[in-house]
Amino acid sequence: DGTSLGSVRRRRERRLHPHEEEKVMEMMVTRIQLSESNLQGSMPNEISGFMHLQELEVSKNDLTGRLPSGLYNLTNLQKLYLDDNTLRGSISEDFGNMNALEDVFLFGNELGGPLPKSMGNLKKLRRFWASDMFLSGSLPTEIGGLESLKGLYLQNNQLVSNLPSTMGNLVELRDLRMFGNVITGDIPASFRYLVNLEVVYMDSCELRGGLTNDVIRKWRKLSDFQAFGNNIQGEIPTALGELENLKVINLAENNLVGTIPSSIGQSGNLLSLVLRNNRLTGSIPPGLASSTDILHINLSENDPDKDATSGIDGQIPDFFGSFTKLSKCVCVLL
Repeated sequence: DGTSLGSVRRRRERRLHPHEEEKVMEMMVTRIQLSESNLQGSMPNEISGFMHLQELEVSKNDLTGRLPSGLYNLTNLQKLYLDDNTLRGSISEDFGNMNALEDVFLFGNELGGPLPKSMGNLKKLRRFWASDMFLSGSLPTEIGGLESLKGLYLQNNQLVSNLPSTMGNLVELRDLRMFGNVITGDIPASFRYLVNLEVVYMDSCELRGGLTNDVIRKWRKLSDFQAFGNNIQGEIPTALGELENLKVINLAENNLVGTIPSSIGQSGNLLSLVLRNNRLTGSIPPGLASSTDILHINLSENDPDKDATSGIDGQIPDFFGSFTKLSKCVCVLL
């Protein structure tokens, strides 16, 4: 049968001598690990009694209801794992009181409403994973206060927002995933300060404007860049060819124009290049010759005039013969 968090606590209490109960709870309990324990029901507000708790892990249960107000009193909590339950409601502005937090996993619940502005107070937060829920509203400008953040995972919510320029303060950020929301507007110039970025997933977000060399050139650690299904315009920045760690480029289904920079792939590390359904012209970039381990190339449906007389032209280069690992290649040449 299902077990509630409250009943777990009551059984714990019955094993203690009465006069020791409060001392043990307040001074000894620093970790609760009950993931995949068939827990059911709501989280008890009495969770606030564990004032010295540093880790609360109750993932993959059947917890329901709202986040209890007592949760926000756990000011020593460092790791909060509530993912894959059925929690509802919103995240309170009291969330910002939990300033010892380092990891927060909320994904796979039914939480909604806006992100609290107070989350900018969480100076030690390293990973915030709140994907696949019903978060709405805009990204708070206060998000720029998360100076230790390494991973921001907000994909597949109902956010409608631009990218605040304050996000340029997230200089430790490695992994940014925002796909499946409505993130309108341009990529701010302040993103040039995100010099530690390794993964950017911004597909199907309604992004517009162009990609600038000033920003892209600073992302020297970037390995995976996916921003397909947007309204990105202008030319592909030549700086993409300067990124030696870049393995995946997917900018399909945008409004990119001009030629593919000749330097794309010259690092030798590129594994996937997908630029289909844009308005590109010219030929296959010679820089690809260096990426002999490439697995996937798709340059199809590039027809600026929609008349099947322009687009990617020329011949399949001889160096394609060295692509022994290539599993898919779609290049409709004119």
